[in-house]
Amino acid sequence: MNKFVEQFAAQLSSADSKTLDDLRDFVDWRIQAQGRAFIPDALDDVAIRSYLLHSKLSGASRLILQRTVASLKRFYDWVLTNHLIAKSPFDTFDFSRPLLSREQIKRREEARFANPADREIAHLRALNRLSEHLNRCVDVRTLLAKVVETLVEAMGLKTAWAFLWTEAGACTATSANDPRHDFAVAACCGLPPGLEQDNRRYLSQPPDCHCQRLLRNEQLVRAVNIVECTRLQNAFRHAGATEGLLFHATLPLIVQKRPVGLINIATQQWEFLSPADLQFLSAAGSQVAVALERARLHDLAETQRTRQEKELEMARVVQKSLLPTQPPNILGFTVAADWRPAREVAGDFYDFFSLPDGRWGMVLADVSGKGAPAALYMAMARSLIRSEAGHYGNPSAVLTEVNRRLLVESCNEMFVTVFYAIVDPVLRSLTYANAGHDPPFLRRASGGVERLAYGGLIMGPFEALALSDETLNLESGDTLVAYTDGLTDSVNHQDEAWGQTRLADAINSAPAAAQDILTHILKDLAAFAGPVPQPDDITLLILTTE
Repeated sequence: MNKFVEQFAAQLSSADSKTLDDLRDFVDWRIQAQGRAFIPDALDDVAIRSYLLHSKLSGASRLILQRTVASLKRFYDWVLTNHLIAKSPFDTFDFSRPLLSREQIKRREEARFANPADREIAHLRALNRLSEHLNRCVDVRTLLAKVVETLVEAMGLKTAWAFLWTEAGACTATSANDPRHDFAVAACCGLPPGLEQDNRRYLSQPPDCHCQRLLRNEQLVRAVNIVECTRLQNAFRHAGATEGLLFHATLPLIVQKRPVGLINIATQQWEFLSPADLQFLSAAGSQVAVALERARLHDLAETQRTRQEKELEMARVVQKSLLPTQPPNILGFTVAADWRPAREVAGDFYDFFSLPDGRWGMVLADVSGKGAPAALYMAMARSLIRSEAGHYGNPSAVLTEVNRRLLVESCNEMFVTVFYAIVDPVLRSLTYANAGHDPPFLRRASGGVERLAYGGLIMGPFEALALSDETLNLESGDTLVAYTDGLTDSVNHQDEAWGQTRLADAINSAPAAAQDILTHILKDLAAFAGPVPQPDDITLLILTTE
């Protein structure tokens, strides 16, 4: 026997056996209905109402129902007197309201449906429509608006509204109407003027109404016929125009055993909905809960995607700011460059910087991978090259020292290929070192296109690079074309790579000016690739001798 029932029974006399029997029947029904131990609570009015309706539909006479009410009131008065609850549900709610007879309920059901089969068909059709709506909707407010419209239509009613408990994380995009209250009015249908006025004040203002308290305390697990609605009462008391609505059934929305919200369907009589109606609402609630979780995950994914897009756009702006804003003015030379990331941020980069004695450093590099990791590695490599270029006079020494620092300061899972050259306007020469980068092409003014010599190993994973310096003496009209492999690896719709040969042909047929050469190469590439998306970052650097 339940300990509360035992303690209550201990102070009863033998003449109170019916009172004890009534209490035991209620407790047994309560345990079976809720699947947990019985503990009396100030919010038990819903359970009491539901039990009375269950008893009536099971054949209990009006006299037995009245006796049951008296027995339960006596028990809850005893619980209150012994300070086991702060308030008795009998102090707040009137359980002596005359109950409809089974004949009255039957006549009311028949007024809605000719026979029970029609009701079941109507419910199934409504569930089917609801399923179609839920499968199409990912926005929570649109989803719940369709739900309340479908439910009131299926129940032959007019008014309903939905709350979402924002603290439960039902939807990241929904906020409470009143910032002091964490239940948001997410959807409504057919509200009377008294509820619509003042921005639906009587629905949204704190404190919790009765059904919200029940939800917080996890005492709503299925659709129930709720007693007097405190929000409807307040609206009637202050605004008046509630069209006679004083009660509502409540459908809790439970996602993975977590209460996240509820839907209220208003009526003029507290026991309007039959057990079949409540079963229909519970079935609908299961569908809605799944859709809400899907919508929550969609909202979360959209929020994360938007944040990532903003972060990547910021990273792109920062990365682009690291690139030269315009080509340098090198006496006797003309420079043109183009940088095209495959994503928001890139691993490719190029750079120019002045050196002592009027010389200029020129860098073209390609970091392994794409996206944010490659961009961060690119920024570090660029900074190290600039730093070491001020300490060493020849390219191979600069790249060797940069490689040493990369081994110490970064992970060895990434690497970078670098072509670093020093342009000397006085000697009209170009001295370079190549760390694993695709060798640039050199077009001589005298005719012909050749590739420069291959260099050493890539930078990052290896200690010894075996780099050497090579020097080119440039004549007027000579052109250097440096590029990253995203250019030659670009493919057409037949998955055929553009390749080194086509690049050499494009260089050979290009005009003389640096910018015109760059434009010619990119135009030739675009004609080859067509609409096929760019698979990798593309960077192109042109140096012509005047």
